[in-house]
Amino acid sequence: MYLATIRLGNTTRAVKRIEKDGQSQLVDLGYADVRALLDDPDGLAKAAAVTDGTAYATDTADFAPPILDPEKVVCVAHNYGEHFKFLGLSVPEHPRLSTKFSSSLIGPNDPIVTPADAHALDAAVELTIVIGKSVRHADDAEAAAAIAGFTVMNDVADRSVAFETDEWALGDVWDRSTPMGPYVVTPDELPGGLKPQVNLSTTIDDTERQSGHSTDLHFDPVHVVRRVSRFMQLSPGDVIATGSPVTPGHRHGADGHLKAGQVVVAAIEGIGECRNTVVAS
Repeated sequence: MYLATIRLGNTTRAVKRIEKDGQSQLVDLGYADVRALLDDPDGLAKAAAVTDGTAYATDTADFAPPILDPEKVVCVAHNYGEHFKFLGLSVPEHPRLSTKFSSSLIGPNDPIVTPADAHALDAAVELTIVIGKSVRHADDAEAAAAIAGFTVMNDVADRSVAFETDEWALGDVWDRSTPMGPYVVTPDELPGGLKPQVNLSTTIDDTERQSGHSTDLHFDPVHVVRRVSRFMQLSPGDVIATGSPVTPGHRHGADGHLKAGQVVVAAIEGIGECRNTVVAS
C-alpha cells in the first residue's frame, strides 16, 4: 500500500493511493494522518480492505508529512559503505544514532526556508523507516514485525554549524527544514521487502548531486530497529532515517550547498520523491 496524509483546508486526512479507471486517486481512510491509522491495531488491515470512498486527485493533492507529529525522529549517521570509504571512517560496531524533532519536518513539496544564519546547507536523501507497532528490546523477528513501511526523508543540514563543535547533530535540527513523504510504502510493495533494494538520488536543478543503492547500507532496517529499541520504546508513527550516501557538500564543496531559487529532489525508487524549492529566510 501507498499511504499518505494530505491537507484539506484546516484539516488533514490519511489516504491510500489506488488505481481506478486508469487513474491514480487518493481514497480517504477515515483517520487524521498515517500515525493515527497506525495507532489503531487494525488500521493497516482496514486500509488494505478499502477499495472505494471519498477520493481526491493525486496530482493536485497538498501532501503533508505522512506522520504529522512523530513522537521520535531518530537518525543513523554514516551508514553506507561508500560513505565510510569517502570520509575515511572505520566501520562502527553499532549504528551511530542522533535525533531530530517533529518541528523539523515539512511536507514533500513544501518550501525549504533557509535559516538566516545557515551558510552551508546540504541535502541528503534517506530511506526512512516508519514504525507500525510498539516494540522494546526487540529481537530480529520483533523488529521486522514493527516496521510498517518506508518513506523518503531529505535530511537538510547546515555543515557550517555541524562542525562548530563536536556536536555535529545540531546542524540537522532546524525548524521546518526536513522534507518527508509523500508516501509510507508497505514492505510488500518493494523489492527486498523489509530490506529494500532500491536506488536513491538527490538532484539540484536537475543535476544529480547524490546517488546510491540501499543494498550498500551497512546496518539494514531490521538491525537498526533492533538497536534503537534497546534504548527506547518505539511507538506507532515513530520514524528512523537510516543514513545517506555521500552528500552533495562532501562531493562538490560550496557548489553543492543549497541556494535560494533552487529545486531539490530527493527520490527513492518505488517510494516517491520530495520536490522542494529553496527560499530565502
